[in-house]
Amino acid sequence: MPDQHASSGPRGGRDPRFVLVYAPQQFRPDDNAKPEGSLGLPYLAAALERRGYEVDILDACAGTDSHSLESTFHRRRTLDNGLVRVGMADEAILQEIAPYDVVAVTSIFTAQTSRVLELVSLTKAAFPDKLVVAGGGNARWMADRFLDAGTDLICLSEGEEAIVGIGEVLRHGQRDFSEVPGVAFRYRGRTQRTPPRVTTNLDALALPAWHLLPLQRYWTIARPHGGGFPPDTRIPYAPMMTSRGCPFRCEFCHISKETADSRSGNLRQLRLKSDQRVAEECDALQALGVEYLFLEDDSLLAKKARALRIFRELRRRRLTLSAVNGVNILHLFRRVNGAMEVDVELLEAMAECGFREITLPFESGCQRIIDKYAAGKLDLSLDMTALIRSAKRLGIIVGGNYTFGYPDETYEELTETILLAQRHVDEGLDRANLMIIVPFPGTLLYDRAIEGGHLSPAFDADMMNWMYPTMTGTIVHPEVLRYVTRLCWKMLNPPSRVAAVAAANVLAATVEHDVEPHPAEPQA
Repeated sequence: MPDQHASSGPRGGRDPRFVLVYAPQQFRPDDNAKPEGSLGLPYLAAALERRGYEVDILDACAGTDSHSLESTFHRRRTLDNGLVRVGMADEAILQEIAPYDVVAVTSIFTAQTSRVLELVSLTKAAFPDKLVVAGGGNARWMADRFLDAGTDLICLSEGEEAIVGIGEVLRHGQRDFSEVPGVAFRYRGRTQRTPPRVTTNLDALALPAWHLLPLQRYWTIARPHGGGFPPDTRIPYAPMMTSRGCPFRCEFCHISKETADSRSGNLRQLRLKSDQRVAEECDALQALGVEYLFLEDDSLLAKKARALRIFRELRRRRLTLSAVNGVNILHLFRRVNGAMEVDVELLEAMAECGFREITLPFESGCQRIIDKYAAGKLDLSLDMTALIRSAKRLGIIVGGNYTFGYPDETYEELTETILLAQRHVDEGLDRANLMIIVPFPGTLLYDRAIEGGHLSPAFDADMMNWMYPTMTGTIVHPEVLRYVTRLCWKMLNPPSRVAAVAAANVLAATVEHDVEPHPAEPQA
């Protein structure tokens, strides 16, 4: 069980009240700030609602209808490290969480670690008797940092069963969480972990509690974390997942370590929702007024016949597919008479349900790098020209992701990637995204970076950013990586995109200025 100084939650058998929190966000001054709004908290909230618990979701970046956007999302404060904090003031956050017994915060993005830990410390300082829970891949793999900051419990795996288990312990006036599956806590100064349980039947999960998200505020802000909309648009969107897991095991992805013998359990196992369940979720979203979907599956296209059915269902319902996470290039090809050809039928189905943009993870122009770090998920001999041109003929905007900075990547291999991106641009690619690979905690690349002395165990999580070198001692010097990515990004992308991004960054840094929080009339 947790140490005796840990929060005990409500006493006397009273049902605990839960608030699930997205922390304020932080960005570099020239970044385009976005609220998180990821799916983890709606799943947890739904599990709690099903068991009769009172639960709310607080997005401390976007705020609630009790606060104006000027005092929440447009409130910027420059931090000592040069980053900009975006979101509600501390006093406003404390006022919102005061009525609840359990404060559960999500942490999936490493670069946001400090804001989550700040929220944990703020909560424990003001309300030492509240139980503070953290979950998400970042909290899972940095559990000791979170426990040091005052977190009482860490969810180590999929959290639906764990959060309900926590509620049941508190409901009975207890504080022994050693039987709750997949949690970590401190006991007599040592970190203890319980065995995880992974959900295999996704249809058994409660429908995500999208109704608890500040959807109207998200639609006004119009900056989804998984994509973007044109400025000054208000588009009703929401995230959705039809599966969990991924068949690949790329070293730079959290999936690479989420195996059966890990602290998380086998989260990388591909698990699918039934067609009926997908239809039910579409019904729920349309009832809320959602018109645009961001499909957040780690590998939506792994089962292509199923993906085709989903796309056709979306078209029938007049739901527009705004983005697909986890697109793997191999899945956009099919074998015909022994040869690999572009799967035009799949691309057509995506285009027919409104899909207008696709970003292809080419990763590297060097097959050795792909085989070693990206699970060999791409054969560079595939006809990428045909893929790019097929997508563009269907009206789909095509982007490409290219990564640099692997510990043993040579200057020649880096050059191969730049030349590959140039060929793709010549073949019609609309935009090239050049990124420096980041060894996020919980990945095999992180382990490799620590073992090779490329990353200090006391690394600064705030500085883990795709545009800035994180590792040292790489064959290609970090400053060369930083210079090359910026120079080649400007050279490879059309002047209109370079100018648009520059203008957006200037606007973000000037319009969203520091303001003090103030009461405001509820917003529509």
